[in-house]
Amino acid sequence: MVRFRLYANKDEETAYLNEMAARGYAMTGFFAGFYSFEKCRPGEFIYQVDITEGWFRVSSDYREFMQEMGVEIICPWGMWVILRKKAAEGPFVLYTDVESGIEHYTKIKKMFKTATMLELICLIMEIALAGSTTDKATIAMALAFISLVGAIVIVFLREIARVNGILAQLRERAGQDSPGNRCGKSNVSLLLSLGLILNGIGYLIPTGSTLYAAVRGILHGLAIVFMGLGIISTLWKRGD
Repeated sequence: MVRFRLYANKDEETAYLNEMAARGYAMTGFFAGFYSFEKCRPGEFIYQVDITEGWFRVSSDYREFMQEMGVEIICPWGMWVILRKKAAEGPFVLYTDVESGIEHYTKIKKMFKTATMLELICLIMEIALAGSTTDKATIAMALAFISLVGAIVIVFLREIARVNGILAQLRERAGQDSPGNRCGKSNVSLLLSLGLILNGIGYLIPTGSTLYAAVRGILHGLAIVFMGLGIISTLWKRGD
């Protein structure tokens, strides 16, 4: 049996795999959103999703450690690896203490921040392409790509916010201060504000003149660059 699902939230993915296992379907493979399942005894397996140290691979030390714990590595995908263990062997929890939980979700946050920065660079490039051509087909393709990348960026930003909330709770339990909230200091970059201001000024310039259109285009282009850099800077300054 094959099912298609896309998850950015690894906790939701873990819950889904365990729900399927409870119904008698053991996940055996994954590729680009397609999960493969085979019949098993209901509740036979417990699944977990972990973050790896590299893309599409796990280290030999990681494999040995999981083998010693009686954990089966189903498959790595991107920065994630899907694991399972026989339910009869007891609970399957990867991070049992607060400090290891903080380390785990900090890695996830860094991964999403890096991915968001790369997507924003692609977004800025596509917006620049759409604004530099008059070819309708090229513009249509660029706009479609902009919509897709924009949706991905929103998903990633929401996931960063969710992980920030988890880290804040874990740090509170550990008696640590939340880096993003110390002294009430704002971590929002001024570049983001500058980009918004330039974008607003661009809309105030009248249309109907080639010169005005060129100035509007320059201001909107600068606004996009500054807003993109501002988002990247804001994410980077957020506490790790």
